[in-house]
Amino acid sequence: MVSVSLREPADTVREWGEDFGIRFPLWLDPTGETPTAFGVRGHPSTVLIDRDGRIVGRVPGERDWSSPEAQRLVEWLLEQGDR
Repeated sequence: MVSVSLREPADTVREWGEDFGIRFPLWLDPTGETPTAFGVRGHPSTVLIDRDGRIVGRVPGERDWSSPEAQRLVEWLLEQGDR
């Protein structure tokens, strides 16, 4: 899991991550090219990428990724890479 910050200064992103206790990588996109590269049309959005680097889903808007349903989805996606 990573988070991509668009056109924000590194210090701002670092402070935000610390304030919210983010423990996964926070990537910087100073030019704002990431949405186009991943087919994202709004923010926030989630792009699900399999172990082979293929986009297997796009989820617009905020989601509770700690819910049992979300955890089952992630587990299922991880299992697909074992086949």
